[in-house]
Amino acid sequence: MTSTTSVPHPPAGAGVRFLHSGDWQLGMMRRFLGPEAQARYGQARLDAIERIGAVAARTGAAFVVVAGDVFDANQVDRQVVLRACEALRGIACPVYLLPGNHDSLEPGSVWTSPTLAAHLPKHVDVLRDTTPRRPVDGVEVVGAPWRTRRPLADPLAEVASDPPAPGVLRVVVGHGQVDSLAPDLDEPALIRREALERAIAEGRIHYAALGDRHSLTSVGDSGRIWYAGTPEPTRPEEDHPGEVLVVELRHGTDASARTVTPERVGTWRLLSRVVEVDGDESLDSLASWLGEQPDKTRTVVRLGVRGTLSVSGLTRLEMLVDAQQEVYAAIQRWNRHWDVGVTPDDAALDHLPVSGPARAAMEELRLAVASGTDDAASAADALALLHRLAGGAA
Repeated sequence: MTSTTSVPHPPAGAGVRFLHSGDWQLGMMRRFLGPEAQARYGQARLDAIERIGAVAARTGAAFVVVAGDVFDANQVDRQVVLRACEALRGIACPVYLLPGNHDSLEPGSVWTSPTLAAHLPKHVDVLRDTTPRRPVDGVEVVGAPWRTRRPLADPLAEVASDPPAPGVLRVVVGHGQVDSLAPDLDEPALIRREALERAIAEGRIHYAALGDRHSLTSVGDSGRIWYAGTPEPTRPEEDHPGEVLVVELRHGTDASARTVTPERVGTWRLLSRVVEVDGDESLDSLASWLGEQPDKTRTVVRLGVRGTLSVSGLTRLEMLVDAQQEVYAAIQRWNRHWDVGVTPDDAALDHLPVSGPARAAMEELRLAVASGTDDAASAADALALLHRLAGGAA
């Protein structure tokens, strides 16, 4: 699958269609998921490979590039490697896998695993070097693999310097942060956007398939530098995860010489929601929103609640979240946005069937809530638990 001088050039105006994906991060663990949901989430990331293969077949893609972080780490379970190989077997066209920062080409990497070597399908090529590959006539794929987790230079500088042969479309596959999107401009391994755009303008690159950013992102103005994002979401902050890009390239420099079309392959959703509460009735909208969400078993909600509730309202909130936890993949309490004040003189507490030491403890907790000290939030939670255990209405 490496380049050869005998591959003929395409006729003038010929082009190519291929798929761009990245950041599969197979074997990823999410701390907010329980064991059952984690197993389904891990399988979904493997199933996304099959869906990418289906898009490739339907669109007639000539090849697929995966721009780094195929695996979440160099030490992943053997089962993950075997299942990845099996899923890749179902993609009918050539597939090019780029080592990224999570699975860099270091000693003991997953790419040197005997399991991978024995089971990786022959049409799947790991871009271990910058040697051009020729998947079809007139097209070359050049990878910029990460050889260490901490490179000291722009990983695309080398592959962007030399032009392809006349009439050949060059697809560069890279991984890392582009400087125009990076929070730390002193990071030595940033991809320099200006240099990349200059290489595109001068015809040394016709498309840059990037990975590392989990949000679907077009970089610059050329329409030829893209992050495909991750095929299944990993954090609520990501924009438009769950896509694979169908890329069409033709010779020419105008906009008609390239099209980039997202195709949905993801099935999970990671959502954030902050609810403002002002009395118990305001919990109704939260209950309705949680109840109306589709595909709850593949949905994670990072939930924040701010405002004031009675003790019975706080009990209802806790019971609502507990119940929905059973049907959602996960509901996380978003601590940064969880600030619920409690009305201390709740009449519901007066009618609780508790007496003796339990009644005395309840009154101490009510005083702690009313004090507004640092212990008030903990006291409110304890009151809600007491209310719930004593059979208080929710």
